[in-house]
Amino acid sequence: MALQFDRIQSSIDEQRKQAQFWLWQSELSDASLPKRFLIKFCQIFIAVMRDLVQGQLSLRAMSLVFTTVIGIFPLLAITFAVLKSLGVHNRMEPTLLTLLQPLGERANELTADVLTYVDNLQLELIGITSVGLLIYLALDMMRKIESSFNYIWAVKHGRSWSSRVSEYLFAVIVSPLLLFLSIGITSTVNTNFFERFLQDLIYGGLVLELLALIAPILLMSLAFAFAYGFLPNTKVQFSSAFIGGFVTTIIWKLMGSVFQGFFVAASRENIYLAFATAIAIMFFIYIGWLVALIGSSIAFYHQNPGKSRTGREQIALSISQQEQLSLAIATSIIRRFSEGQEPLSEDQLAASLRCSGLAIENAIENLQKINLITATNDNPPRYLPTHSVTDCTIVEIWQAIRNLNTDEISQLTNSSDLELIQNFQSELESVVSRELGTKKFI
Repeated sequence: MALQFDRIQSSIDEQRKQAQFWLWQSELSDASLPKRFLIKFCQIFIAVMRDLVQGQLSLRAMSLVFTTVIGIFPLLAITFAVLKSLGVHNRMEPTLLTLLQPLGERANELTADVLTYVDNLQLELIGITSVGLLIYLALDMMRKIESSFNYIWAVKHGRSWSSRVSEYLFAVIVSPLLLFLSIGITSTVNTNFFERFLQDLIYGGLVLELLALIAPILLMSLAFAFAYGFLPNTKVQFSSAFIGGFVTTIIWKLMGSVFQGFFVAASRENIYLAFATAIAIMFFIYIGWLVALIGSSIAFYHQNPGKSRTGREQIALSISQQEQLSLAIATSIIRRFSEGQEPLSEDQLAASLRCSGLAIENAIENLQKINLITATNDNPPRYLPTHSVTDCTIVEIWQAIRNLNTDEISQLTNSSDLELIQNFQSELESVVSRELGTKKFI
């Protein structure tokens, strides 16, 4: 029995290895288009499922529920103030109805309440202090949202306060103008003249049906793509943002049937209807943010395929491994530059060195800090030497990496033990310089 169990376990392990080899194979250039699409789909799907299991997306979606409840009305107040100055604030109802579509019949009631509240809010009468508070709450809401998207895109530093004020206010002011333009286009499409023009054509009715089906999905996908490209403090490719936005839109549409069924069931118990509605709205906000974060995660892994396998968490490396990666990356960049070849991006460097993209992030950052390499303006950025590397030796770069953050460490107290180790390190570097000091990268 034990022998048979060992055979089964061995067979399962062999199948797992084959599946992993097929899924994470490095060379896909020679594969057919359907095979590449299938492998990429499986990689992104597994990566997103791993993120959900780890719980960070769910945790951040929960925190954004409270943020939304606190900041949504100040944000809407500022947005509607801009629309009100244009005289089109009453035409925002279709946009809100589309956004709240998953709430079913309750979407009409909630939309009417929001429009009434914001319409009665007169910013010119509530004082400068209150207006400043509204602006602060709206900007703080945007800051917390940016923080969640920065986590998904593995961005360590958010926008500065000056950038937040300018860019967030720009988005708050420009977004209503884009909505006004979208409303105008939608109104033009929905006119009787346009419908009669299409119906007079041979396939006009079919075109109208396709437009009715595709146009809302396309516009909502573009809206999510704009958000995925704007919110993280990094460059996001439009193709990746649009794919994430399209998946988010499809999930958002499917959510409608679930919530509509819930409200139909809740309406039969009028005693608990108000209580159930409040809970459902909170749950709706949570699911909405979770879906939005999932879409952004899809865009992240589509733009950074090398991180689908390892995720976005940092990998713990020994001091020896850190030095090896740093010097190997420097060697690859310097050699390609001296041979006149095209510089490599981070993912391409990871593939050429056959290591994880996360493992070389810190090494690239250290090489930039010692002013050995610099990033180009390409998207994604590629890396080149900052100066002539003809006389550059491996020992010089090795010592620069070892002493990178020396000035940032506070002065240590002098002791005999510390002095002993300092002398040992000094002798070690002297021996290395004497024996290998002339060895160059090329």
